[in-house]
Amino acid sequence: MTEDTVTLTPLGGLGEIGMNCMCLETKDSMIVIDCGLMFPEDYHFGIDVVIPRFDFILERKDKLRAVVLTHGHEDHIGALPWLLPHVDAPVYGPELTLGLVANKLKEHDLDRKVELRIVRDHERLVLGDLAVNFFPVCHSFIGGFGLGVETPAGRIIHTGDFKIDRNPLDGHATDLPAFAAFAGDGALLMLSDSTNVEREGFALTEREIKASLLEIFNKAEGRILVTMFSSHIQRMQEVFDLAAQTNRKVAVSGRSIQNNIELARDLGYLRIPKDTYVALEKLPDLKDRETVLLVTGSQGEPLSALTRIAANEHRQVRVQQDDLVLMSSRFIPGNVKAITKVINRLYKLGAEVLYEKVQAIHASGHAHREELRIMLKTVRPKFFVPIHGEYRHLVKHCRLAVECGVAQERAIILEDGDPLSLFPGGIRLEEKIPVESILVDGKGVGDVGQTVLKERKLLGEGGMVTVTLVLDEKTGEILSGPDISSKGFVFEQQYSHLLEDAKGIVLDVFEKIPPDQVGKLRDRIRVSLRRFFRKVIERDPMVVALVMTI
Repeated sequence: MTEDTVTLTPLGGLGEIGMNCMCLETKDSMIVIDCGLMFPEDYHFGIDVVIPRFDFILERKDKLRAVVLTHGHEDHIGALPWLLPHVDAPVYGPELTLGLVANKLKEHDLDRKVELRIVRDHERLVLGDLAVNFFPVCHSFIGGFGLGVETPAGRIIHTGDFKIDRNPLDGHATDLPAFAAFAGDGALLMLSDSTNVEREGFALTEREIKASLLEIFNKAEGRILVTMFSSHIQRMQEVFDLAAQTNRKVAVSGRSIQNNIELARDLGYLRIPKDTYVALEKLPDLKDRETVLLVTGSQGEPLSALTRIAANEHRQVRVQQDDLVLMSSRFIPGNVKAITKVINRLYKLGAEVLYEKVQAIHASGHAHREELRIMLKTVRPKFFVPIHGEYRHLVKHCRLAVECGVAQERAIILEDGDPLSLFPGGIRLEEKIPVESILVDGKGVGDVGQTVLKERKLLGEGGMVTVTLVLDEKTGEILSGPDISSKGFVFEQQYSHLLEDAKGIVLDVFEKIPPDQVGKLRDRIRVSLRRFFRKVIERDPMVVALVMTI
């Protein structure tokens, strides 16, 4: 790598929504922009979270100057606890974001080992031969930043997650003049949020959402239950303001929302009107017309407050007639079934439920097509790389960039693991690096791979049959067994005849295998029983053969 070259390497967030993580590297310096996780899909079978592979960073940790965060959503900060123990670099970011990071690091006993440094609007930060400028952007997280990075090759703009609110509440606006001033006659490269490129026009504004919520608050005759992302402090502010305006009190159920309310209030990002916030224990003392309940569970999470309320398992809250539930967040695609199940249960208990598809009670924090166009026209980049989106989003965003004046050959689609080098004379695609994501399950990090997932899939689809056989080490005769047990395959009492027949097959196999070939015996038992079960009952369980000698 020469003195005037900069290489960007995406480790996550390109070709997917989530797990955002990108390295920006020169000959002597490197920064990591965001370090997010992704929540598991159905096919991950019990996995807790998915994080990027950090090998690339760890191989270059000696020149890592900083981790730079654009904002505090989990898909941008959630993987930090798995990276920071292995590197010695400060973390820079907005104040509220670092407040959330500090809480996260404390949970992992890392709070005394990591240096967190707050950056402010329009601050310029020199990190080796890179300099990062922080531009305020409007998003569904208070205090987010877009980045202007000065590199030896030229100026790079990373928009972060943003929208262009034409009439922002409380001054939460995207600073387009700052982006334009930094770009000058045109930035060398722009990396831009692609999430909503398929949505025409402009996103709804928070002012419009607040007006819609006010109408709902005024009309509601009973209690109002509101759920949202626990990091959406601005929406929480609207709920508290509207509650005070309509003479209601707000109680909270859910640890993440409660913690974030306390943090945001301590930092001055949340102003709660006097006597509006009450303890959940005070709920029975309030009239229905005076009650707002702010709860976790916007994505149908199994242990969340709203899910427990919908299942009649919450210790302090029971759904009643005239309750109105507002789901003020988008449905993340992988969670639609869980959310729909909660909605149906709430209706069954007598509540009315409003959500984004039926009422304007949520505004996306990501720019729609016209807003993306405005950003492109503002920055006028020479090269363009779409980020933060599935592959079709990246393709459509590149097409939009071409419409806005970027040369077709300079609108480049990258995927995770595709490094791109820029230098004064042009660009170069580097050799792809391995970036298979890491699965975190409990305290295990990366120990669950495709083989384990395949086994879990088999267990989930067909259950398990265990065969236990104890042999005499000297004579090879059977001392105990075969004993056969079923887990998730068949009800043993109802299918006892099937399991008795399976014992006969095990004995037949045993007769044909020499007693000293225990490994072969295990394999043959497994193959024979799976063939038998497929033929007789058309099921294919996992068969585990335990053959022991004593």
